[in-house]
Amino acid sequence: MKKKSGKALIISGAIMLLTGILFNIRTIFGLIGLLTADESADIGIIGGADAPTAIFLTDRIFADMMIIEKAGLLLLIAALILIIVGIAKCIKSKHSS
Repeated sequence: MKKKSGKALIISGAIMLLTGILFNIRTIFGLIGLLTADESADIGIIGGADAPTAIFLTDRIFADMMIIEKAGLLLLIAALILIIVGIAKCIKSKHSS
């Protein structure tokens, strides 16, 4: 298998990122609606980044997600990893030449 260059990794990561965003457009709008609602003030009372808050928010946000949206989240994570690795390869190749 041929090694991919840094630019190819960045381009494929960008395509995967756009695909993941398209899969999760309903979730993104739902999250924006949840954060702009009046109920968001109640979330701050529970606590910062502790476990009960994380469980509460995860249950609230991701309870009604379809399988395609969950796959889109995996695409987003993989895309960000590809982009970071591609940038690191580009920087490494510029320093070695």
